[in-house]
Amino acid sequence: MFQNKKQIKITILLLLTIIFISQFSLFPLAKTEVYFSLSDNPQKEIIKNINQAEAFINIAMYIFTDREISLPLIKAQERGVKVRLYLDKEQVEYQYSQSRFLVQKGIKTRVSSNKYIMHNKFAIIDNRILLTGSYNWTFSANNRNDENLMVINDPEVIARYQNQFEKLWFDKYNLERTRQLYQIAKVDFPFMSSTSPKSEVQIININTASQDELIKILKISETLAQKIIDFPFMSFPRTRESIILRDELGGFKKPKNLLQLREITNLEWEEWEEEGIVITIQ
Repeated sequence: MFQNKKQIKITILLLLTIIFISQFSLFPLAKTEVYFSLSDNPQKEIIKNINQAEAFINIAMYIFTDREISLPLIKAQERGVKVRLYLDKEQVEYQYSQSRFLVQKGIKTRVSSNKYIMHNKFAIIDNRILLTGSYNWTFSANNRNDENLMVINDPEVIARYQNQFEKLWFDKYNLERTRQLYQIAKVDFPFMSSTSPKSEVQIININTASQDELIKILKISETLAQKIIDFPFMSFPRTRESIILRDELGGFKKPKNLLQLREITNLEWEEWEEEGIVITIQ
């Protein structure tokens, strides 16, 4: 009987390995799509990708005045997608900026500490897609100016932009200017400081937590919660054999293995620590 179980386990492992290798061989080559304003409607492409986001949207934008892009960002957040917005200092008081509106809707926003100009124009979605180019998220960019938008799915390029966003978000934001934005928007300032009260500790076992628990405590989307539950067999078909094998072998070996999921980054981990969330595996 023991020998039969061992043989079944080996067979399942071999089948899963074959599936895993075959899926990697079918991955599409990295590519870049280019859209020009006045002819290709870049705004439509931006909104399409926002609507397809499953875990996070990290945005660094020099000028953001387009309400038509703001609205799908708010809807994305409502379905559990983490939205972060990093802006140039002039967007705090600029008349047509969407900054105050988005802060009022709960979008986490930080303001650049660059005393000159924060001229980046990019967004990273789920570590899957990068949107960048000359295109600011404004009405004029789509309807008046000659602009370009590039949609890139190259993992190496996306990783460089994600690293840069983390540097901007952690190390190059102006705390007082950001606080001023929240004051103008009449919203409580959310960021931790030395005088902020400590968050109540919440403990979650990522190997046993239900989908609802993951969503509620980690504040993530339903899709990402299911990927955590499916780890490490999320790339394989959800067959009876793969579910049995996962139960036998266990899930995550240590809490920081969560970062193996491309949809979870250092930003999520930092936020969980700030919010007093303790992640365990037992």
